[in-house]
Amino acid sequence: MQHYLNLPARRWRNSATIAGILVLCCLGACTVPDHHAPDGNAALTSAEPAQQPDAAVTPRPSSNAAGAIVGSLLGKLLGGKSTAGSAVGALSGGKIDGALGVTVYYATDREFRPRENSYGWQPNRKAPHLSYGSVLVSIPEKRAPGELPLAPWYDFISSDDAQQYVLIEGMQRWSRADFFATIKNINATAPDRRAAFIYIHGYSNTFDDAARRTAQMAVDLDIGALPVFYSWPSKGTLAGYEFDQNSTQWTQTHLQDFLADFAEQSLVTDIYIIAHSMGNRPLTLALAGLLETRPQLRPLFKQVVLAAPDINADVFREQIAPRFASLKLPTTLYASANDKAIRASYGFAEWDRIGDIRGPVVAIPGMELVDASTVVMNFMGHDYFASNRVLLTDIATMIKTGQRAGKRGGLRGVPARAPQYWAFP
Repeated sequence: MQHYLNLPARRWRNSATIAGILVLCCLGACTVPDHHAPDGNAALTSAEPAQQPDAAVTPRPSSNAAGAIVGSLLGKLLGGKSTAGSAVGALSGGKIDGALGVTVYYATDREFRPRENSYGWQPNRKAPHLSYGSVLVSIPEKRAPGELPLAPWYDFISSDDAQQYVLIEGMQRWSRADFFATIKNINATAPDRRAAFIYIHGYSNTFDDAARRTAQMAVDLDIGALPVFYSWPSKGTLAGYEFDQNSTQWTQTHLQDFLADFAEQSLVTDIYIIAHSMGNRPLTLALAGLLETRPQLRPLFKQVVLAAPDINADVFREQIAPRFASLKLPTTLYASANDKAIRASYGFAEWDRIGDIRGPVVAIPGMELVDASTVVMNFMGHDYFASNRVLLTDIATMIKTGQRAGKRGGLRGVPARAPQYWAFP
């Protein structure tokens, strides 16, 4: 189930506008806001006044041009992505030609930053921790499946062009009660199959990264499922690996609580989970812990995708996989021998990762292992689950039909007669 909203007409530009921006760059170079400093304002909790679910999506605040440029540049140099939203007007008016508006729903235990109308990497330490809402994302229509075009830091002239780039247009924050009331209302009008997919992002991802990726997958998978993401407080930079490892431990209980709430209160009948990279750490433990203590929820979880999991291989095989096998969860693990990001993680810990497939490949009892080493990947080769058309097709087929690997076209068994695992030709 995908929900589209009309987007505003883009601001026209002329030479005076461009000149004004250049002047602001010079004048504001010394007043760049610190996007990583704690704001001091607690995130909205269920005890606070809630914005109504049917209220208009709140646009991101317009940012100082120099601050946006310099902030983006610093983010790139540090290995992260800018968290500054595009400067847009009110989210009402004409639809932009060539862009599609996608509403994605979220839960997060990050700290809210009012000035940016977004969430940072600091954990929200105020109980009950979780915040909820929706994000409006615009997706260019002229885009190949798997592409996630983002404005480069230097393109401050057309960085808000929805026909070129995937953009965060605005966000709405809700209380827990209003969040689930909204999800229920959506599902109440759905046909027999009420489906949702929940995406859990990986290391070095910002809140905005997760929102954009969820929207892109909602369009490219086209599985008729409500797009939801859970965002844990990743620092959003390559240098934040150790911080992120601690964050995945801290977030596990919150993620488990959210999965329980979503299963019980959303009216969804089919839940699909897609976890990526380090996001597999809290997801595997949270989901196993939830279903072991509340087995009545197990039938709601139809498919689990573990994409490029950044998990200690021995820990996974000895402590996680057996729990999934006992629960009989339909689980598919995608791994690759060409994942440079997984290999780079060995610089922080020398243990093998289960997402780094190497010969001889050993089967994982209770789940299907798919070798994605032959598919075309970008330089880092880590986001192939969502950036490659072949992987997107395989995941979509799995979700739509429920077919296991042996019945899905495009995969070959290895060995052919008695497959231990599966691979793309």
